[in-house]
Amino acid sequence: MTLKPLDSLAQRRAAESGERRIALIDMGSNSFRLIVIAYVSGLSFKMVDEIREVVRLSEGMAEAGVIRAAAIERALRAAHIYASFCRAAGISDIVAVGTSALRDGSNAASLLARIKAETGLHVRVISGEEEAAYGYLAAVNSTTLTDGFVFDLGGGSVQITRVQQRQMRERISLPLGVVRMSERFLPNDPPRKGDLERLQGHLQAQFGALQWYKMGGGERLVGVGGMLRQMARLAQKQSDYVMDDPHGYVLTRAQMDELCKRLAALDVAGRKKMAGMKADRADIALGGAFIIREVMRAGGFETLEVCSQSVREGLFYERFLGAEASAPLFDDVRRAAIMNLAHLYRFQEKHAQHVARLTLAMFDQLRARFGFGESERELLWAASMLHDIGVIVDYNEHHKHGAYLILNAGLPGFTHREIALIALMTRYHRKGEPGWDELRGLMQPGDEIRLAQWSALLRLAEHLDRARDGVVQQVHITLGANWAQMELYMRGDEKIALWSAEQHRGLFEAAFGLELQLVAVPYESA
Repeated sequence: MTLKPLDSLAQRRAAESGERRIALIDMGSNSFRLIVIAYVSGLSFKMVDEIREVVRLSEGMAEAGVIRAAAIERALRAAHIYASFCRAAGISDIVAVGTSALRDGSNAASLLARIKAETGLHVRVISGEEEAAYGYLAAVNSTTLTDGFVFDLGGGSVQITRVQQRQMRERISLPLGVVRMSERFLPNDPPRKGDLERLQGHLQAQFGALQWYKMGGGERLVGVGGMLRQMARLAQKQSDYVMDDPHGYVLTRAQMDELCKRLAALDVAGRKKMAGMKADRADIALGGAFIIREVMRAGGFETLEVCSQSVREGLFYERFLGAEASAPLFDDVRRAAIMNLAHLYRFQEKHAQHVARLTLAMFDQLRARFGFGESERELLWAASMLHDIGVIVDYNEHHKHGAYLILNAGLPGFTHREIALIALMTRYHRKGEPGWDELRGLMQPGDEIRLAQWSALLRLAEHLDRARDGVVQQVHITLGANWAQMELYMRGDEKIALWSAEQHRGLFEAAFGLELQLVAVPYESA
């Protein structure tokens, strides 16, 4: 599915008036989560609220396969809270699913009946294969995974799904969840060496038996679930990583080896003191680290990309995208992410599209001389579309507001480095000397000059449309040894465009090492 453009302000307001809200509840073996997503069909969506309750529904189930009394009470309390929240918030569209513990518990049916009778919530228990499918939808709609595997780590089970050409192929659900494995193999605090060896041996036997779970050429591993996010946060804190967002963070096998060692050397109280550790995950973090490391090892993967979305978002995509496609997938995840953010912050669509057209026209004429690539063109297009979204906060300093929104709203499908580049181009589209500031740690060789060059093109395009009148129709660049002449084919009064662009040609000259001349040409002579 492609998010559709809006042709007019009237269409935009009509679309916004059709905003809906849906509550999605995942009753997992470790925690219950509720998220609220506000959306306009075919246009935009955004998570606007979240509640998480640690329920430990599977606690003690291993002995007799029964959900224990204390866990039942915690589950009922959380269900009452969620139902009350939805009533108070006026949300009637509620989708609730249960996973591993509610699949396996011999008394799960009676618990579900009580939840229905006492709260009105109808909970659909999904199979392991369905859970894998929703995790797959979340991952493939929020990353650029084309070929590889989705690994979903829950409290009671893990799901592994093979992806080929973005389509779901083999999938399996295994009873190797982090709560289940921690209770079975790690009963001592601190852990004993023999316990760790038995856990590792069990995981290696289980994952190793999957003959189809082996890395092929160009294949990637994407990890889904709260424990994956937890490991990403621990790794980020340990390395003083410059961004806090776990989505898109790449964990290495070496990092997982180190985390396994650090966690194994501490008792639960010590783990709680680790930077980035959630207190309620400290007792199961060691088991989670071992599972993640062994799934990477079994598949032959040196890296794993963390995906912050999971079953709940998969359920949402089924609703948001399912009506228009046999498989509810975005046609292009990266383009969908840009358009979604642009619509959420009410971008000036006509101006943004015109700036993008001018910017890319300049880029295309300079690419051979300066070695620009297609992926770089996409980043410049993205910044062109988003450069003015900060106006929704305030016009003053809107370039800074826009950069903040891009960095903190996230752009699924883009790497952290790419998000930083898009944000920084937005930051410097008005004024200032482009620099990496606190994001320098994400920079790759050559990025500093590239940022200056792309920012120069975006700034020129912005000022060529300073009056928002689209007067500049085409741009033609002639390059000399140390100069560039930019002929601006104009339809209408050229004074504002030339006046504004002339003030900002200095950035172009410094970034490209060329003296720039701007020449106005009547469009009729094009």
